[in-house]
Amino acid sequence: MAIGTTDFIDISSADVFLEEKWSQQSTIARMKKLIFGQYVDRSFEAELRKGQILRIGNITQPTGRAKGENTAITYETVSEGEVTITINNFYYAAIALEDVVEPMVSVSLLDRYVPGLGYAVGLLEDDDIAGLVDTGTLHTVGTLGTGLTHTNLLRADQYLNDSDVPDDNRFIIISPAERANLLELDQFVHKDYADLRSGLIGSWLQYPIYVSNNCDGSNSTGHDNVMMHKECIAHIAQIKPMVKAFYDIDYFAAKMATLTTWGNTIRRADHGVWMKGA
Repeated sequence: MAIGTTDFIDISSADVFLEEKWSQQSTIARMKKLIFGQYVDRSFEAELRKGQILRIGNITQPTGRAKGENTAITYETVSEGEVTITINNFYYAAIALEDVVEPMVSVSLLDRYVPGLGYAVGLLEDDDIAGLVDTGTLHTVGTLGTGLTHTNLLRADQYLNDSDVPDDNRFIIISPAERANLLELDQFVHKDYADLRSGLIGSWLQYPIYVSNNCDGSNSTGHDNVMMHKECIAHIAQIKPMVKAFYDIDYFAAKMATLTTWGNTIRRADHGVWMKGA
């Protein structure tokens, strides 16, 4: 080996001895806020612990009539309908880790993936509820791809008031793009309208406002925002996500999986407004 004045043991020549180390921290993909499933009507879940279809009968209000002198009263003939909730969504998420991998890594991979299993199926459930907004049965305001106006919000509120919707349990869910639009409206930021808001965009009138990345649509085509009462949509999660672990001797692998099943329906269409916007 020739020796020269500029010969050193540098990174290139010592490459075979250079060590690598994996951090105990991981860059985990961000999780969306699952908003829709939290605020719809889930009061029927206890009634469908067993079975696939729940039938909810409708009761209409009798009509008041004027009573004429010396005339018999008239009895109403009522033919009622029903709303059904069918458990027809079945989803799972699963991972498996072979034993041969475990001593070769310094990170506990199974622990890293456990939170994502429940989130994966929960995201599908939330997406499914959000997809009911544009089914064509709700009231409608606005234009897709164009930010909502204050007039749109007032009209949506009037739709609910016209339908005798209770004041409590109303809410608004909007996309991040629509949030940016609303924050440009004078009614949300001007000091003269301070009584219409709590914080910056926390509420409008009696409506709490939630921002969700699960509103159907895109920034280029617009999103399906919604103003509604919780009884607009009925949702039943029959099997709630629970991560189960087991060992498969045939594959020498630790396995983890979660399963969920659900069904939902528009229960009171006049209790919701599809707000087409940004």
